[in-house]
Amino acid sequence: MSILDPLDRPIAQTSLPPAPQPRGSAVRWVVVGLCALAAGAALTFWWLSRAQPAPTRAAPTAATDVAVGSNRPKQQDLDLPPLDSSDTFLHDLIAKLSQHPTLARLLATPGLVRGATLAVVQIGDGRTPITPMKVLRPQARLSISGASSGRIDPSNYVRWDGPTTALTSVSPADAVQLYVNVKPLFDQSYRELGNPDADFDKAIVKAIQILAATPRAPDDPVLLRRKDYFEHDDDTLRNLPPVQKQFLLLGSANRQKIIDWLRKFAEGLDLKIS
Repeated sequence: MSILDPLDRPIAQTSLPPAPQPRGSAVRWVVVGLCALAAGAALTFWWLSRAQPAPTRAAPTAATDVAVGSNRPKQQDLDLPPLDSSDTFLHDLIAKLSQHPTLARLLATPGLVRGATLAVVQIGDGRTPITPMKVLRPQARLSISGASSGRIDPSNYVRWDGPTTALTSVSPADAVQLYVNVKPLFDQSYRELGNPDADFDKAIVKAIQILAATPRAPDDPVLLRRKDYFEHDDDTLRNLPPVQKQFLLLGSANRQKIIDWLRKFAEGLDLKIS
C-alpha cells in the first residue's frame, strides 16, 4: 500500500518565488491562510466606518427588488494600494485595532495577500499550503502515546486553539465587507497564479468545500511514527487528501468552530457551499 503525503510535515510547493521556508508542521496554514483574509476584513471595515459616513440606502424600487434578498454587501469606496505595497496598508490597520498576538504576528509577515491567496488555492486543490508565515508555528510538536505507533493524546489539539480563536474572533460580517472592498487585490493575486478569469470567489468556495468535506474521525486516532513524520494507521484516513489529513489534526472542536465561521462567511458573500 503506497504511503501518501505524510502528516505533520509540509509538502514542498513551487508556486511562490521566495526561497523555501524551514520545514515544519503545515497544519497551521489550513487555519492561517483564511485567517489572514478574515483578519484584514475586520480591520478595513472598521477603518472605513470611521473615515466615511454611512452610505445612504435607496428605497427599493421595481428595478432593485430582485436584489433585496442578497446578503453580499456593496463595495465601499476605497483607494487601494498596489498589490506589491499592500502589506503596509493592512499592517497599519491591524496595529490600530487588533490586540490578538496571533494576528499581530501574522500581519508582520511579508506578502500577505499573495500568501493568503496561495494558501486558499492550495487548500482547494487538496494540498497542505506553505506560506511565509512560519512565525505562527506552534512550539509544541505532535506526540503519540507509543514509540513506533500510538494514539494521539487529545491535549495535542490545544496547539491549534490560538489560530482557531484568532480566526473565529473576527466577525464574519466584518470579514465579508473587507473582502468585498479589497477583492481586486485578491483577484489580481489569483490571476498571477494562472487563473485568467480572476474571480477569487471560486477559490474560496472550493477551499471551504474540501475542508467541510473532511470526514468525522475520533480525536485519538492511531498514528504510525515514520522518520520525520506520522501517518494514519487507518487506511481510510491515510488515503484522504493531504489537507484533510492535516485538518483532522486540529481536533474536532477546533474544526467545527472553523467550519461554522467559514459557512457564515460564505453566506455573507452569497456563495453556495455544498
